[in-house]
Amino acid sequence: MPRPVVQAAAHLWHALPEADALGDPRALETAIAKSGVFLEANLAAHRGPVDPRFGSDLKTLMLTLQKTLQSQGAKPSSTHSDAAGHAPVPTARGPLTALPSAPATLAVLEEPVQQMNELARQTDGALARLTTVQISNSAPDPAVQSMLIDLPVRHEDRAAVLRLRIEHDGSRRRDGDGADSWTVEAAVDLGAVGALHAKVTLIGKRIGVQLRAESPAIVAALSQRTGELEAMLADSGLEVDRVVCLHGMPAGDAGIRPARLLDVRA
Repeated sequence: MPRPVVQAAAHLWHALPEADALGDPRALETAIAKSGVFLEANLAAHRGPVDPRFGSDLKTLMLTLQKTLQSQGAKPSSTHSDAAGHAPVPTARGPLTALPSAPATLAVLEEPVQQMNELARQTDGALARLTTVQISNSAPDPAVQSMLIDLPVRHEDRAAVLRLRIEHDGSRRRDGDGADSWTVEAAVDLGAVGALHAKVTLIGKRIGVQLRAESPAIVAALSQRTGELEAMLADSGLEVDRVVCLHGMPAGDAGIRPARLLDVRA
């Protein structure tokens, strides 16, 4: 491929956070801030010269790659690959499903022009999905504040999408019924062993954790560490309600069918 395309793609790849680093709260906070979901909001709120940090935002880097591909003559409409399939449309409500890894479609293309066209198609699709996530976050529920984030991460030479949903329900405090309620969900596809789902609920200082996996082996491994997790939470000053490990994804996942958000065909 042309050198500018390779450089733009490399900058995007190296900007993806390492999966292993997200165990550090500060690293996770930084990765979420640069996930692309908040780019326009940050730009609108910024005053003065353009902050260099905006250049490391994932949406900025994807837009740069898109523009570079266009300048090199890439035509996303010239490729007709459906091998990658289509993920469920992101919505603020409903079960948080993991996104399975897509086949490496570029690897089966030999001509640089075909590779550029396919890369342009995938870049347009990734930007469309990110914009859809932003739209789903722009219709807040008066009772519950919810934020959906699709965070691409690197693990060795592969990429995955860590999906996060953060909800804050302040109605309990407003009704005089106690503390605010926070819920954090996470879902990620682990490849051959299937998906992993986590849900953490915090009401005041009382916390509950539910871990789910499609693989019985993963469930068994998680179950062996529940005591360690409970001790860590208790040492943090939290009252542990329960930590449970279950087999299978949350109810409702099987009913969601992958679909295109927009399908235009002649």
